[in-house]
Amino acid sequence: MSNKQLAALFLCSLVPWTAGNGLVPLLPIYATQLGADTAMAGYYLAFSYLAIALGALSAGWVSDTFRRRKLPLVIGGFIAIPVTWFMGQVDSIWRLTLLTASLWFCGGIGLALIGILTGLSAGEQERGRVFGILSLTGGVGAVVGGLGIGWLVESLGFKVMFAMLATFLLLWPISASLIEEKGVRRAESENARQQKQAGLGKSFYLLFFANILASVAGFFIVLIRSISMNDLGFNSFEISSTGAIGGLIALPLPMIMGWFSDRLGRKTFLHAGYLVAMLSIVMLAFSNALWHFWIVIMLQGISMGNAGAIGNAVVTDLLPKESLARGMALFGSTGWIGGVIGFAVAGWFLQNLGFTLTFVIGGILAFGAVVLLFPIKLVPQT
Repeated sequence: MSNKQLAALFLCSLVPWTAGNGLVPLLPIYATQLGADTAMAGYYLAFSYLAIALGALSAGWVSDTFRRRKLPLVIGGFIAIPVTWFMGQVDSIWRLTLLTASLWFCGGIGLALIGILTGLSAGEQERGRVFGILSLTGGVGAVVGGLGIGWLVESLGFKVMFAMLATFLLLWPISASLIEEKGVRRAESENARQQKQAGLGKSFYLLFFANILASVAGFFIVLIRSISMNDLGFNSFEISSTGAIGGLIALPLPMIMGWFSDRLGRKTFLHAGYLVAMLSIVMLAFSNALWHFWIVIMLQGISMGNAGAIGNAVVTDLLPKESLARGMALFGSTGWIGGVIGFAVAGWFLQNLGFTLTFVIGGILAFGAVVLLFPIKLVPQT
């Protein structure tokens, strides 16, 4: 892969990750200001993540049907701009829900298309390194978005923040227009249609469900962290800064693990990432100081970055090129499916069962992800 292609993919991925990572810890607070209770805030975020999951899944359909990835990526970026601006103008939770879902849908399809373009561009011996570099966008986005968006809200309020964020999102379609897309051959389209008749393989589906379980546990952490810090009296900047500081500390590790996975194998590193997710839940259960929450988000960032870097590389290893768009879109949706389930049930659990049992359930989910990895055979499907 050329440096120009990698730089364009990196910047295009960085923009939605910056917006998303900056907004997620503050959206429950914004929702409560509009009248939502704890459970409703969880449902609101769950609906938003349903939209991002549908966006990610639709990327596979768009890619296979139209054989184009760059144009819908550019269009999604342009749509996200006015949607973000209008989020700062709402006065009710249902309007916020619809707009957030629209923005998250654009993010889902955009990030999935970036993953597909990366998988099609990366060579076999560089996949771990390339996906590892792209996984840095989550950490960098957490730093930039967490510090910048949190400071804007604390200093100028949500309305000004959304207006400035909409301007920042102009970088999305600009960077997408710089991505190179290879020409589509007729034979590729025919092979893709034939491949739809076959499954993606047992190992792929085990990885698919393992990452959903790990993602559900991860979004338990996201919601519980925001609510816990708000209950403990932390302000908006402190809440959002946890993502920035934690992301900064964890920043290089997924890239390093991706590089090593090209040489030492990927399965061990996948196990390590899911075990780190368990550890972050345990740490969150005992957190009551700001630096505690930094460590929690650092561990969560390592886990999620590991899944993005090594998980995507494994999918690319397992699937033939004709199935790659569908497989990458499905795997890319696992994080967002985890958000739907995690936010919905975590909000209900917190409201009805309390923090302790919610932590226990989150830990069990992360352990289940580790167990599902054991039968996976990292042998390419033919």
